[in-house]
Amino acid sequence: MSKIAIIGAGISGLSVAYLLMNKKHQTEIFAKAFSPNITSDKAAAFWFPYHIRNDKRGMEWCRKSYEYYKRLSFVSETGVSMQKLTKVVRKDVEEEKLWIDFMPQNSVRKLKSDELNEKYKEGYEVIVPLIETQIFLPWLQMQLKKHGVQFHEKEIHNFDAVKNDYDAVVNCSGLGSRELCNDKELMAVRGQVGLLSPKKELNIFLDTEKPLYVVPRKDAIIIGGTYEDGIEIETTESSIIKKLLNNAYYVFPDLRKQQFIGSWSGIRPYRLNVRVEIEHNTNIIHNYGHGGSGFTLAFGCAEEVVRLIKEIVVYKL
Repeated sequence: MSKIAIIGAGISGLSVAYLLMNKKHQTEIFAKAFSPNITSDKAAAFWFPYHIRNDKRGMEWCRKSYEYYKRLSFVSETGVSMQKLTKVVRKDVEEEKLWIDFMPQNSVRKLKSDELNEKYKEGYEVIVPLIETQIFLPWLQMQLKKHGVQFHEKEIHNFDAVKNDYDAVVNCSGLGSRELCNDKELMAVRGQVGLLSPKKELNIFLDTEKPLYVVPRKDAIIIGGTYEDGIEIETTESSIIKKLLNNAYYVFPDLRKQQFIGSWSGIRPYRLNVRVEIEHNTNIIHNYGHGGSGFTLAFGCAEEVVRLIKEIVVYKL
């Protein structure tokens, strides 16, 4: 039986462990924190190619993840569901439509003019997975534990601590890879969101240029969001949250009736090109730098990682 160590317990690390679950490996996850105390828990987590469109490898990764979530949506306990997303383009914006190239076949419909608010010149209806992190991540961890995956609350500061004891080491440490790998290309990007009380019969809404997104979950409506390069303080600012809410109220006046119930911030690990590769002459596989597309890329990148593991270890089926 091969021994696999995964560094990091966000969606990237957990999705790799999930795909390894039935491969008869001894899989162990090392992380300084686990759900619900990680950035992945704070993600709005609807599937969409966010700040990944210049990395063409992402097309296949996105589509593969889409199919995984689509299958998981048939299991009610996962908190994954297929939802309508309205993607709009304002009249004062010239938007590149690269995002459409990432969409699975028959998942996008261009809206007719009479279906659009007068504020917008174009709009699209997209069927996407919504991953309710407060349900999905605990479910995922429970599945892994049931299948014997071991969780160690331990921060790894150097690969020497694990690489000699395992057949393969998968680095999913996110922003931690800046120090772990001395990767100067990896950048912190803060995101802030506001939370309103839940409301039924509300679709996901996205204006990527404002930016504005409205994401209805069972526990809250998430109003986002910011993209703050180089900001590493994981706090929210009341003036920014107020601005986000006002952006949402302008488009959806009825949301003023919902109670404000809080705010979140999280630090995304962004890299111009996501790093998914074997480090030369080692048993270390890197899988980090997904930025705001962590959930969107997770299972597609995990498939690539599993393929790379096959180059390092021999499966004992």
